[in-house]
Amino acid sequence: MSHVIIRGNNGRRHEVDFEDAELTVEIFVNEQNVELVIEALDEDRPWQKKRFALVNLPRSEFDQAMANTARNRTSSIKAVE
Repeated sequence: MSHVIIRGNNGRRHEVDFEDAELTVEIFVNEQNVELVIEALDEDRPWQKKRFALVNLPRSEFDQAMANTARNRTSSIKAVE
């Protein structure tokens, strides 16, 4: 079951529960930002009630996280062999 949870500056928690809906995921990248758009394909909901999450990250932070993940994955694969 897919979901997104964030906590804002005011400490309030916001959650998008996609349940078992079919999703679309789009990734937009430029030199400064990486943007993820995740949307449930809810044909029976009006457009203003669609479930979606929009995540905008600094490109440098995203690249560093991906590099760390790749490094950790490579280390764990070598440990198993």
